[in-house]
Amino acid sequence: MLFLKFPQAIALFILLAITDALDGFLARRLKQETDLGKVLDPLADKTLLLIALYVLTYRFQMIESTLLFSLLFRDLFILLGGGHIYLTKGFVPKARMLGKITTAYISFAIPFYVLSKLKLFLYPAYVLIFISFLDYLLFYIKTLSKIELASDS
Repeated sequence: MLFLKFPQAIALFILLAITDALDGFLARRLKQETDLGKVLDPLADKTLLLIALYVLTYRFQMIESTLLFSLLFRDLFILLGGGHIYLTKGFVPKARMLGKITTAYISFAIPFYVLSKLKLFLYPAYVLIFISFLDYLLFYIKTLSKIELASDS
């Protein structure tokens, strides 16, 4: 995406988003979920979306940088929080449903926005980023409080 012209870059993004959704669906359907997959799949999702937003923001000047940085902040929090949970609790947290919905929506909204220029497609993305951030934050706090309670006894 970094080196392609706009039509090829957006086509590649759409192809990657569809194959990622298919991969996740098949992994759940065939019960092929692993701890490694719990880490790599969301990492691949985040990488795809952040690169796409970076390219559309800075190379093609089609999207405001606030969406990129909102998602980057949320994803860094998720990555650091998940790593801390793994180090302190010893398990890899599964992706949260609101996080999956946010990723799916942004993957849907990006092509529709850049092809239509209707900002209406982007507003729900900001709301979902914020709500999913709160969901991950509450999960993180709840998980840490379980750790502290268990170590106090």
